[in-house]
Amino acid sequence: MFRKLLVLAVRGTVRGPAKSWLFTSGALMAMRAIQSKTAKTEVIDLSKTKPGDRILIEHLDITHKQQIKSIKAAKKAEKQATKAAKVSASR
Repeated sequence: MFRKLLVLAVRGTVRGPAKSWLFTSGALMAMRAIQSKTAKTEVIDLSKTKPGDRILIEHLDITHKQQIKSIKAAKKAEKQATKAAKVSASR
């Protein structure tokens, strides 16, 4: 999204087809170079591995935030079930 806005802004501010093409190409090359250096990369610690060891990399379909939400919802449902059981036992 940010990239699209930046490209539209650059194309809108630079006048003339030759200038805009040259400036846009240079700006996009610079932006790609910066993003390649600053982009998030996964770091895997292989310091404890030995030659011949197998490495299993798992991919989770759920994000950490979603996982925390589901755990909180499960705890809340458990508390409500316990409370409902106490109320029904007292009646």
